[in-house]
Amino acid sequence: QGDGYYMAVPAFVGHKNDMGRLKLLLTDLKPKSSYCLIFSYRLAGEKVGKLRVFLANKKTAPVWEENKGKDEKWRTAKIEIFQGAETTNSVTFESERGKGKTGEIGVDNVILISGLCPED
Repeated sequence: QGDGYYMAVPAFVGHKNDMGRLKLLLTDLKPKSSYCLIFSYRLAGEKVGKLRVFLANKKTAPVWEENKGKDEKWRTAKIEIFQGAETTNSVTFESERGKGKTGEIGVDNVILISGLCPED
């Protein structure tokens, strides 16, 4: 493993329900085309909270949500983004702290590729 960075929301006492947001601006997406958002994520610790992904043109509901890790390993998520006449101009990762006193929510290796998501 080389040096690198990832975004993390740590779980410290006294900050439950804190929110962290990372907004990535997308430019030059073509209308009426497909894209795949791929990222690594990790939810470590008991009652660690939730990680959600929102697309700018679908404000109300997250397009992806995870609230518990089966284990504390890094996992990969893939989200299909279909462009209509209006294109998505941003993706927001939102983490909501849970009631846990230890643990961490992390996001890393965010990639956007054109076309459908590849099969594993």
